Amino acid sequence: MRRGPGRIGALIGAVALMTNGGAWAQSSAGAPVADKPAAAPAPEPPPTTTVAPSPVITETPVGAQTLAQLDLFSAGRETGLGQDLWKSSSADIARAVIPTLRDAPLSPAAAALGRDLLATASIAPEGAGNDAALAAARASAVLALGDAEGATDILDHTPGVSSSSALSQVAAEAALITGRNDRACAVGEALATDRDGIYWLRLRAFCQALAGKTDIAQLTYTLANQQVRDPYFARLMGALLAGGTDAGDASLRNGLDYALSVQLKLDLTPAMPAASRAIAQHLASLPAAPPAAAPVLAGGAPVAPPPPPPPPATEADVLAPLRAAANFSDYATVAKAEKPAISQLVELKTPLTAPVALATAAIVANDLADADAIRAGLAVDGSGGVDVLDVTILDATLAAARGATDPSLINRLIQLTQTKDSRERARAEGAAELLAALSPSLDGPARARLAAFDLPAGTGPAARLIAMGAAADGARKGEAALLALWVAEADGTSGPSLDDRIRIERALARVGLGANAQAFAVEGLAQLQAR
Repeated sequence: MRRGPGRIGALIGAVALMTNGGAWAQSSAGAPVADKPAAAPAPEPPPTTTVAPSPVITETPVGAQTLAQLDLFSAGRETGLGQDLWKSSSADIARAVIPTLRDAPLSPAAAALGRDLLATASIAPEGAGNDAALAAARASAVLALGDAEGATDILDHTPGVSSSSALSQVAAEAALITGRNDRACAVGEALATDRDGIYWLRLRAFCQALAGKTDIAQLTYTLANQQVRDPYFARLMGALLAGGTDAGDASLRNGLDYALSVQLKLDLTPAMPAASRAIAQHLASLPAAPPAAAPVLAGGAPVAPPPPPPPPATEADVLAPLRAAANFSDYATVAKAEKPAISQLVELKTPLTAPVALATAAIVANDLADADAIRAGLAVDGSGGVDVLDVTILDATLAAARGATDPSLINRLIQLTQTKDSRERARAEGAAELLAALSPSLDGPARARLAAFDLPAGTGPAARLIAMGAAADGARKGEAALLALWVAEADGTSGPSLDDRIRIERALARVGLGANAQAFAVEGLAQLQAR
């Protein structure tokens, strides 16, 4: 049954009395804010590189430096995109697109472009340097796109974090995802506004439990549930308060769920398909755990010999999950996971029945050496039972990955369009166009043949495509990249349609984002191959 305001107020008072002995402070908005709770105990060493202490705790007071003096985009890291990334770009386009990137389903190439674009330390679009809401959206998008360290780095150098609930929540989530629970608790402790928002009540309950203040944590947890009940948080936090019993399955929806699941020592594997992109990216970046040493008796003799190594992976073991992937984003994730197995097959010179499929997966996993090794055993004339077009598209994919387009390879693809098989002709035409989009110059006959292809129309919004082309014409790098992402959002995790992808490639290449243009080409070429 929903409690009335009086009951909620009583619970707030009870929590405050138990935490602070009845002492209260008033925020600048006039709402009651509890004094800072005792600091949480030091956590285990973080799993990633150490980051300097956050200015969330020792920041310059907002009154000492007005927002008009700040450029909130200057916080970030060096990505190679330059401080002039946003030169002449529209602040209104930034405000329209950046907030959408937090929840947009993007392909791997688009997500990588978004991470680099938004994590760059640069000069903001004109008029956006002191836009706190846009700064929060930027940091939130960087986190959601899978760069928790990048979001942390941005917020480490952003003044006024403790005065913004939105910025503070991103900082806390990034800390929880990277295993810095004490840092997340410090962010919540330093917050100067909206301290009784539902997120902060939940985080406070977690931090109080970590500090061993179980009774206070129970009251805060009850208050949070009465405001908005979340079955995942309720189950996990309830289990933590009960000493780790009846926790059920792990949850990886957000940083707080992840931190609770880790604290409860739950198996994260079943929850991976529903993991947020930020958590999935962080977990993928962690080094593999070293093999456990054999147990040793007091006398020094091992109890038992270590278990034998697992049998070598088979080609079928690798191909099955690749072929089962629901979309290209899942396929790319599987390809990266199968990279060691593909390397083992290559090292053992295992005879392959689907060499092009394995080589393509290796390229998607950024393992060009193994892709080259597999390709070296294939003849381009179709001998050995491998399709000529398959091998030629594989060559195009390798060339795109290296940014080394060869006009003769484009001409080979053009020649392969002379077939009565409409499906094979469409594949050859698509591959030729995707590779040609990276080529600065082609001869007249090749250009004429490309212009005569009957490509399917794109699905991206026409106005965004026009604006993207205009931004590229005007050398507005950041704006062109943002519009490319806005176009890519329309087609989800498999990426833009062929026509839109080619337009994106050309726009990115024209503004100097060649590596990102290559990634879009590789993604498109890989999807032209049968798995």
